[in-house]
Amino acid sequence: MRQEVEIEYKNLLTETEYNKLKEIYFDRSSTHITQNNYYFDTKDSHLKSAACALRIRTKDGSAEMTLKTPFEGHHNETTLDLSIEKASELISAGYFPLPEDIHTVLIEQGVSFSENVFIVAQLKTERLEIKKPHSIIVLDKSYYSNEVDYELEVEADSISIGKNVFNTILKNNKIPKRATENKIARAFNATQ
Repeated sequence: MRQEVEIEYKNLLTETEYNKLKEIYFDRSSTHITQNNYYFDTKDSHLKSAACALRIRTKDGSAEMTLKTPFEGHHNETTLDLSIEKASELISAGYFPLPEDIHTVLIEQGVSFSENVFIVAQLKTERLEIKKPHSIIVLDKSYYSNEVDYELEVEADSISIGKNVFNTILKNNKIPKRATENKIARAFNATQ
């Protein structure tokens, strides 16, 4: 099990803005990843009500389960590595009881329930990443329900670095800041 604070800044993009940033920042040295994300919650939305999210992600023959919990305006991520077979089994079943490690973290957050979690949304992302000193610039093209969206993310070692890199990219490319829900919210809302 791994735990880390995720300092991340996001902005939805138009397709034109996405293509412009792709041309400027990403080349053959960029990392290209296809991710399949499956989001889970209880029937009564206990996780959503506590501003938490649980996902299983598969990519490049690997899989992981990640719980995101709120932390000082960002997220704390608790991640369990899964075999691709175990991930496939949980996804195919569509529901499962929380693993003990994940349940323990939720209890520490004041969230406790004993019911199973179920798939509430799924999303496929084509991700481009480029690593910079102390930050990662990410472009995502995501598919869910009948939607396609484009997003800029900046992940950083610190709030000051993250804000600076993020704001500089938006300013230099004349891209307005947009209120951006996280992927689970966008995917879940599209199913409603």
